[in-house]
Amino acid sequence: PRRGSLCDRRCAAINNAHGDLGELPSGSHLPHGLVTPRVLPGRCSPGSPPVAPSRRGAGGSHSHLSPAGIACPQHSDELCESCLGKTTLTAENAVEANKLSNNYKFGFKKWKSHVTARPWEDRSEIVKELYSDLNVIKGSGGSTVTCGNVLYALLFGWWLALLYLVVAAVMFLTVVGAPYGRLCWDLAGYFLWPFGKVIQRVEGAAEPAGRPGGPDVPTEATGAQETSSLLGGPVPARWRSRRRVAAAAAWLCLGYPPLALAHGLVCLVAWLLVFFIPVAKMSARVVRRVLLLPPERVRVRRLRMTEVPLEAEVILCCYRAVNAYYYKYTVDGINVFAVNLLPLVVVTLVLGYVDGRNRLTSSPVKFTLALLSIMPLSYYIGMAIASISAQSNFAVGAVVNATFGSITELTFYITALIKGAREGNKCYEEIVKAALTGTLVGCVLLVPGLCMVIGGIRHQEQRFNSRSAGVSSALLFLSVGGVFAPTLFSKVYGKLVCGECHNVTQNPLGRYLCHSCHFDLMHSNGTLYYSHVQPLVYTVSLLLPTAYLIGLFFTLKTHSHIYDIHISDCHMPGHHHSAVVHWSRWRALLILLLSTLCMSACADLATEHISPILTSSTISQYFIGVTVLAMVPELPEIVNGIQFALQNNLSLSIEIGNCIAVQVCMLQIPILVLFTIFYPTNFTLVFSDLHVYASMFSVVLMNYIFMDGKCDYFQGTVLVMVYCILLAVYFFAPSPSGC
Repeated sequence: PRRGSLCDRRCAAINNAHGDLGELPSGSHLPHGLVTPRVLPGRCSPGSPPVAPSRRGAGGSHSHLSPAGIACPQHSDELCESCLGKTTLTAENAVEANKLSNNYKFGFKKWKSHVTARPWEDRSEIVKELYSDLNVIKGSGGSTVTCGNVLYALLFGWWLALLYLVVAAVMFLTVVGAPYGRLCWDLAGYFLWPFGKVIQRVEGAAEPAGRPGGPDVPTEATGAQETSSLLGGPVPARWRSRRRVAAAAAWLCLGYPPLALAHGLVCLVAWLLVFFIPVAKMSARVVRRVLLLPPERVRVRRLRMTEVPLEAEVILCCYRAVNAYYYKYTVDGINVFAVNLLPLVVVTLVLGYVDGRNRLTSSPVKFTLALLSIMPLSYYIGMAIASISAQSNFAVGAVVNATFGSITELTFYITALIKGAREGNKCYEEIVKAALTGTLVGCVLLVPGLCMVIGGIRHQEQRFNSRSAGVSSALLFLSVGGVFAPTLFSKVYGKLVCGECHNVTQNPLGRYLCHSCHFDLMHSNGTLYYSHVQPLVYTVSLLLPTAYLIGLFFTLKTHSHIYDIHISDCHMPGHHHSAVVHWSRWRALLILLLSTLCMSACADLATEHISPILTSSTISQYFIGVTVLAMVPELPEIVNGIQFALQNNLSLSIEIGNCIAVQVCMLQIPILVLFTIFYPTNFTLVFSDLHVYASMFSVVLMNYIFMDGKCDYFQGTVLVMVYCILLAVYFFAPSPSGC
């Protein structure tokens, strides 16, 4: 099937000739021997005469190609040379162009999905099939006996058919409902195996006394010749009308309710399973259309046995119960998984605040639900930020990204610190530090590593903009050094205090074995901490956001050419469309505020019910903070990175992890330090040795891997394996002091 429009395939193929930035639809291939530069002119007029693209000559020169994949004679060689090294992105409209441009800006949230509705004719045939109404008859597509169809028969088909047979028996017993009984008989066979069958609505036709689907007989003629078996004369029209009313009443009272309830259950279960959405559509269409029609207007036929009349309307025609591409399905621009997880947020909030004494569920269950609820809320916050940024100017987009870009993590950290301060439990502070370190290590090792491995399965070697990655790497070195500076200072000048020491050699001057040792910063009435460490923490907390602003100014203003992004409005003639945004700015702002409010509530519930897990669990609290609390909120970002990598756009996959890691060090930690000034929480910017070594080693390894600007699945495997080794270290590490 055609997987993309002609314009999309040409433009994306040119943009991805060297594995550069830009989106290459799956299934698109470059013409053999066509070598394109990374320079693409802004726009090639559709009316200009095309020039055949030249292959690379003996001298190694390249032809300059327009975004449509052909040379444009309107652009001179000087113009093409001025664009040398640029990456051209194709956008359907100005809003999508802004979103694509924001994806490559430092400090902006990277978003894969569209923020505007794509033109229908520009979508691939696979995507069009996802949104079909299951009323299109296709040609011979092979056997209908597939694994998905057999699974449908085992999960839904057999008991739906049995229910229809029971309802048919009930309708036959009412006598007046016999026509509906015959309809249910036919529908029982249909729902046992609906594939390769069609349900039609026949206008102005009635069925004979036998099975529906017999010879067509006009309703008027049938009514004029209908006779009464008792009197032997014609049946009066008012009797026929009363009989139809009685049959409809019996059907609406006895037959339709149980069938509608059963189909509603099937629709709900199939929708939640996502890949069974065709079954959900089929059930919804039957309840709304088929079961409300007069029985003589409905026909069930096999496609191979009949030819559908042109005048007959096809109500339902299904070929597959399962479609693996439904992970792309969206509702008003929202991914179907995010839609399905939204009720989970409501259930979490109701159980958390209504069942305060844990009569219905336990604390571990509530903690798990609260943590899972953070995932869809993170998705809604990300889409709202991307929508607002795409429809606003640069200043508004920068403010929104800086304000709400880290709101998911900050809500949990702040609520945990508040709870720890109220209870006087230092364990919450250690959990927050472990989560901060886990986010940093995960975004530096796991996110790019997974993207390299999964993207490397499809692409043998992937390239990325090493210079733009070098900017993020430099900021990472700076941020990690600044964050751990107070820790190194305390190691040098702090006093080592141990909880318990034993003489190993039984000699007063011999060796001692000590346990629970730590550097005490409060000796001499806290002079070291208050006079030296605390001012250093405040100084670092001011310098890190300043460095972040300088990085923004450097990459977005003075040295924006590092990213070399050029937006092209390449479209075929007649394919220009105005932007139809999924969420307007005000709607996106409202969703952003509501999602942030729900996020705060879920974070509060998570910290409220994490205590039993921390106290009764045999797993180290370090491991819980580094894995669950750190990476679950980042799952939407990981999915975005994987999707970019699959489209040979590894630059954005790497930037996703680097951007989050930089924001952790340069924004989140300074905000937590600033929060402790106004609300004392005893949060000190002094980390354990394990956090320091893991973070620094991860940053050094990441910079070494990204040095040459290209990678493959082996390098990604190295990053993932190192991350797994660090997880094993945290798993077997003893619990931190205070827990």
